[in-house]
Amino acid sequence: MILMIKESIKRIIYPLYPIIKSQPDFLVIGVQRAATTSLYRYLIQHPQIVVTHKWRETYYFDNPENYSKGFGWYLGHFPSKLRKGNKLTFEDSPSYLYYEHIPQLIKQDLGNIKMIAILRNPVDRAYSAWQMYHSYANLPLKHLRDRADTRTFAEAIDQEFNPEANTANYPYNYIDRGKYIQQLENYYNYFDPNNILVLNFEQFCQDIGLSLASIGDFLNIEHFSQSMIQQFQNQKYAAAQYERSADDQNVLARLQEYFVPFNEKLYQRLGTRYNW
Repeated sequence: MILMIKESIKRIIYPLYPIIKSQPDFLVIGVQRAATTSLYRYLIQHPQIVVTHKWRETYYFDNPENYSKGFGWYLGHFPSKLRKGNKLTFEDSPSYLYYEHIPQLIKQDLGNIKMIAILRNPVDRAYSAWQMYHSYANLPLKHLRDRADTRTFAEAIDQEFNPEANTANYPYNYIDRGKYIQQLENYYNYFDPNNILVLNFEQFCQDIGLSLASIGDFLNIEHFSQSMIQQFQNQKYAAAQYERSADDQNVLARLQEYFVPFNEKLYQRLGTRYNW
């Protein structure tokens, strides 16, 4: 009975959200394991930014079940227009860059919105992602254990290079997620490149202040104060370091060579070079 009442209320409220709720002013669209959590925690402390949703990700554009709930459901994650005022609001979903169908949906629902992507050396990103999923096997939460990758890193990469031998039940996509040039070109088919700020993970970690200043300029908001920058530099969000075995080093060297042509095309497109 209570569930039926809640569903009835939602059917009444959701159509009203486009009138009373704010749309996001910008999105952080990627990538996985590239300090997007840290960036989210920094941005929500900015005096000109406000958020109301409990999680940094709404899982709207990348989850068909959520997308089918409609745009009103999505707007329910954002502040009212009255509360927002002249501030900015956003969501941070590092999977948005990867999936091919998402930019068309974003353009359709949000128009020419600004977006931020942090790119990480695809080799390091792949290894970090594997470490994360591998660690899930020891966690108490069943929904995470169900996504655990119990393979060695070598096994995981070998199987992604040989799909017919792939035994994974979950689409980890350690290799494909690192082909950033393909993902960005997909977005450029729908959005002006000037609307997408691309940052380098390594530079972001080395100089938070400079990276946040470029974001401030991109979003037309004030720069963070030096005291806040210092505070961020003292924090160690998502800064885990992992010991690499000899087998892992061999696989990483293989990936380093594999990604060279993809990285070169990326550098040419962005007009800059990263130390990858």
